[in-house]
Amino acid sequence: MDEAALRAMMPSSFGKRRGNGGRGVAPAGQERQGGQGGQGAGEGNSSVQSTLLGKRAQVEERVEEEEDDGLMPEERAANREAEERERERRARGLASDDDSDDSDDEPEIGPPAPPSASTPTSAPIAPASSYPPSALPPTTHIAHFTGTHTKHLSALAVDASGSRFALGSYDTHLSLYDFGGMTSILQPFRLFPVEENHPILDLSFNSNSSHLLVISSTSEAKVFTRDGAEIGTCKKGDPYLRDMRNTKGHVSSLTCGMFDPSDVGRFFTGGSDSTVRLWNVETMHAGQQNVIVLKSKLRGGRTKVTALQRDSTHRLWATGEDGVLNMWDTRSNMNSKPRAQTHAHEVGSWTSGMAVWGQSVVTRGGDGKVKVWDVRQMAKAVVERGGLKSGSVHTGVIFDVEGKGVITGVANDTTHETHAADAADADEGVKAGGSIVVLDEHTLNTVKSIPCTSVPIRLHWSHPTNQLFATHRNGSLTIHYSPTHSTKGILLPLSRPPPTTSTTSSPSTYTIDTYPITPDNLPLSESAKRRKLAKDRHNPSITLKPLLPLSGRGKGGRIGAAATQHVVQSVFGVPQDLNEDPREALLRYATKQDRAEAEAEGEEEGGGGGGGVGASVEEESTQEGVFQV
Repeated sequence: MDEAALRAMMPSSFGKRRGNGGRGVAPAGQERQGGQGGQGAGEGNSSVQSTLLGKRAQVEERVEEEEDDGLMPEERAANREAEERERERRARGLASDDDSDDSDDEPEIGPPAPPSASTPTSAPIAPASSYPPSALPPTTHIAHFTGTHTKHLSALAVDASGSRFALGSYDTHLSLYDFGGMTSILQPFRLFPVEENHPILDLSFNSNSSHLLVISSTSEAKVFTRDGAEIGTCKKGDPYLRDMRNTKGHVSSLTCGMFDPSDVGRFFTGGSDSTVRLWNVETMHAGQQNVIVLKSKLRGGRTKVTALQRDSTHRLWATGEDGVLNMWDTRSNMNSKPRAQTHAHEVGSWTSGMAVWGQSVVTRGGDGKVKVWDVRQMAKAVVERGGLKSGSVHTGVIFDVEGKGVITGVANDTTHETHAADAADADEGVKAGGSIVVLDEHTLNTVKSIPCTSVPIRLHWSHPTNQLFATHRNGSLTIHYSPTHSTKGILLPLSRPPPTTSTTSSPSTYTIDTYPITPDNLPLSESAKRRKLAKDRHNPSITLKPLLPLSGRGKGGRIGAAATQHVVQSVFGVPQDLNEDPREALLRYATKQDRAEAEAEGEEEGGGGGGGVGASVEEESTQEGVFQV
């Protein structure tokens, strides 16, 4: 209601000063003393009443609007808090989201240029006076892990204590590292392929670091122990079913996955079949526990799930190739319609990473943008920044250990002329390099930039050890640390000397008492013999295992054996003529002419031999005659 309506409802004497109009006459002295001053006081009272009425009207209008907006009191309080934060940002002189793109005086957006020999690499792009130094990663020293993987390091997982980590690569190999048993040569204690011809895309430890989830480009996720022993494989779904809710597993390749931080046995997987599935380690061979189907406005109604994130408040986040950011509450019905931001990133771009800190969510899009969202108001991003080129579809984004800033990897802009000499024998993206940038959460201005020789992809800041892990496109891993501020972790193997290797002396130094001992001259123990035999059994060039007899019908040029073959052999027994001379058996049925010819042949071969043959023939004929009679 407006002020006029309120005045119409009030008495006519409300707010008016008593005067001569029959409502009491003031003394003459007072009237003369009042004069113009009394008139001013009356006007002042009227203005005060008008102000009070205006404030009361505004309060009543605000109450009516709050009653009609359909929000809960908690949501209204969250909205007021967001408005206060926006007013504080404006009061500090920070640019608003609405006019950030219209200003011509903004600082340069994007990663810094590659450092030259005369330019210091540690100088930040933006002043970091208000940024706490404890929120910056340690960058005084770098440890390099090279030589183990030869291709794109696409997956990284670090356990909760920071003492063990795993790497996955496009070369299909999984490597496991343990700082406690590692030496200064920085080699893994396990290296093995997970799926032949299928790259590893994502890795995740569970909350107590006992299990490791491995996501490859197949449709079946695998779970291993922290030592690399396989526990099980997820069930594959029926690819001929149209409704994904009726399938027991993914029907196409996986893209991402992670363990539930609040449940050691539950994990989530996302695939290109437009589904997010919830699994349990104990029952994953039989099928998933629940399935979420992402509905897209693209043609076909499906989209690829590109990234997953599960926060500590039972919220599950998922992004798709259609640029939509979805959120579900895992305690409610997972098949209900999610809270979604349909224009989080460009359609067709690959949103490669997400991170959650309290009520803030940051997304890293394939469109070169980093956006910060407020969980309570997802209609529009709180702040965003473009021009951050992504060097991989697996580029990650994380919050620092205090939640004050955002850390991500950026690829440098290069031209063919710059790397013309390297383009013939190497990937240009590998040679181009990149940088790890630290951005302020409120403005996304660059606080610090760490140059890298190769494009950084996955990132992880281990809080217990205060060390920053970064995988790179050329297959290497770098760990940024500080000897004074970091604890354990990479400091343990670097303090150990490399293992000593025995060297062979020169033959000129041999004497009577000294001679070389080679492993081939030493006798093998029984256990070593068994291991060597088992190893040779798997080498087709050394040994070939005999083929087992076929059961059933024959195939491949081999004759099969019937199920009743042994029964027939036991009934008829062994043939009687098994050891009989076939020549002697044929001569029994020979005629006289045949006997004469055989006798002549025997005489030609040798004198005594012929008589023997003839005698035997006569004996046989005599026996035949007896039988005939």
